Amino acid sequence: MSQRESIGSLNSQGEKPLEIKLVILGRSLVGKSALTFRFINDQFPKDHDTTIEDQYKFNINIDGTNCLLEILDTAGQDDYQSMLETWINFGSGFLLVYSIDDHDSFEEVKKKYEKITQIKAKEIYSCILVGNKCDLGADVRQVPLKEGEEFANSKGIPFLETSALNKINVKESFIKVVHDLLGKMQEKNKAKLMGKMCGCNII
Repeated sequence: MSQRESIGSLNSQGEKPLEIKLVILGRSLVGKSALTFRFINDQFPKDHDTTIEDQYKFNINIDGTNCLLEILDTAGQDDYQSMLETWINFGSGFLLVYSIDDHDSFEEVKKKYEKITQIKAKEIYSCILVGNKCDLGADVRQVPLKEGEEFANSKGIPFLETSALNKINVKESFIKVVHDLLGKMQEKNKAKLMGKMCGCNII
């Protein structure tokens, strides 16, 4: 594993940031690394080596909360899928990335979503479905926008189509999954507080 640390602060007030671990999952060549590179560096990568596992850190303020995002960019090749459970255990936020010109990659993230729900059943976590390469023409599209929307709606998770190349919805996809996660954390804290007030124990 290589660790690449890139700290970009949008709001530096000196407080200790909330650490949030994000994992980028999807088949090889769907653009996971390009999305991550675009988000962190605001550039499209000129060269690309096949990812095994890269780790980044990025400081950002979301909803008034200073967050330190620890982003794990994972391998998409079948040879490394034995590591999937380890990757899922690492994260609390997940970007499930497919390419709109590869329907098999869409089916793959569906399976990964089910695996996440099994492993993280007793934890707070958040997922977003990301259809990458939306800059491609209709003649090569294999996954209609509606199909992505319907799956995301059926699971109650956010969905965005993105383009790392043309800088479409890249930042928004990362922010949305963290926003959703922060909301769930706040709801749990409220439930714990209410439980204490009424003398109940809420795990």
